[in-house]
Amino acid sequence: MRSYLFSLMSAEFLTWLIERGGSFHPSAEFKKVPSGFCIIAKETIPADSTIVSCPFNLAITTDVALKALNKLLPNAPLSDWSERQSISSYLCFHRILDNQSTIPELGYGPYVKTLPSREKLRTGLHFTDTEHEMFRGTNMHGAILDRRNAWKEEWNACRAVVISVNETWGEQFTWDLYLESATHLSSRAFPSSLLSGTPTLISSSTTGPVLLPGVDALNHARAHPVSWVISTPNASMKNPSSSIALCVHKPTPAGQELFNNYGPKPNSELILGYGFTLPTNPDDTMLLKIQGNKWEISHDARGMDDVWNGFLSLVAQQEDSEYEIMLETADVLEGALLNLAERFPSTSTSEIRSDVATMLLDYVEGQRDILNDALQYVERKRHDAVDLAKQNGIEIILEER
Repeated sequence: MRSYLFSLMSAEFLTWLIERGGSFHPSAEFKKVPSGFCIIAKETIPADSTIVSCPFNLAITTDVALKALNKLLPNAPLSDWSERQSISSYLCFHRILDNQSTIPELGYGPYVKTLPSREKLRTGLHFTDTEHEMFRGTNMHGAILDRRNAWKEEWNACRAVVISVNETWGEQFTWDLYLESATHLSSRAFPSSLLSGTPTLISSSTTGPVLLPGVDALNHARAHPVSWVISTPNASMKNPSSSIALCVHKPTPAGQELFNNYGPKPNSELILGYGFTLPTNPDDTMLLKIQGNKWEISHDARGMDDVWNGFLSLVAQQEDSEYEIMLETADVLEGALLNLAERFPSTSTSEIRSDVATMLLDYVEGQRDILNDALQYVERKRHDAVDLAKQNGIEIILEER
C-alpha cells in the first residue's frame, strides 16, 4: 500500500513539475528507500545527459515565501524574520492548511509531499538524547546544541506571530513541524547564486537559500562530474522563464542511482545540515578551540601554520633562543592536541540507530585523522628546532615518542 501511495505521490509531483515548465529525464524515476527516496536510471543514461530542470519562477525563495505569508499573516512583523524563518514557515503552512488555502502562492503541495517525513530525517537535531550524548567530547556535540537553541528561538518567535493571527494554526505550528521544514531547507537549499547567468554554488553575503523542486531530488556524491545549464525563455512560451538544468557527465547504468554534487563539504556540515557522512572524507575539517583562540585545520595539516604561529607568539614572550622557543611551543601545542584526542568518544556502540552509528564512526575517525596529521606537523617542527640548535653548535637528542 505504501509503495502504491509513493508511486501516486511521485507521479503527481512529476506532472506538477512538467506542467509548470520543468523537465525530468524519461529514463529516470523515483525509488523508495529507507531514508525517503532516490532517483535511479530505469535504463542506461549516457554521459552529458540533462536529468532535471526547474524554471526560475518555480524556485521557492524568501520573496515567494513572504508573498504568501503576508496574505496569511497580515500586518505581522515578517520583515524581522530570517530567510530560514520565512521559508520554513512557508513550508509549514503547506502542511497545516493541506490544500485548504486559496492563496495561489501556497501551491507547492505536490512538491512538499515528496519531502521526507521527520522520522526519516537524520541530521544532528533529529538524534535521540542517547545518540547526541555519544558525540560528547567532539565539536559536534556543542554544535548540535547551538543549532537546536537557535532554531527553537526562531520557532518561538514565528509561533507567537501565527498564534496572534489564528490560534488553531498556532497549535499546529509545532516545534516538530518547524524542525522538519527547517531541515528540508538546510538539506535541500541551493544558494541563490545558482540562479544567474553564470551559476555557482559559492555562497556570499548577498546570496540566500532557494529550493529548486526536482533539482533537489538527487543525492550527493563527492566530486561527481555535473554542470549547471541556464536556458533562456522562448518568446512563444506561455509562461516564459529562464530555467536551470542539471547535466550529469558520467554514464549511469540501468538500476543505478543518479547523483548530484553539492560541492566540498566536511562531515560536520553533512551531519548538521544533511543527515549523512562520507567515510574518509577528504573535505573534513576540525575546529580547534584552545586558550580562547579558534583555528580551522584539515587533512595533511592544512591550517596548522596559523596554529603554530599563534602558539609561537605566546611562548616567544620568554627570553630564550629561537630553537628553545620552538621546542617549548612544540611541547605546549602537542599537549593541547593530545588533550583533545583523549576526549574523543568511543565509536563502538549498539545503543544507537545503525545509520547514526555510521555517522559517529565517520566523523570521529575523520577528526582523529586530522589530529594525527596535526601531531605529525608538530613533530616536524620539533625536529626543525633540533636542526636549528645543531647549526648553533648544540646537540639535542629527542626522546622517543
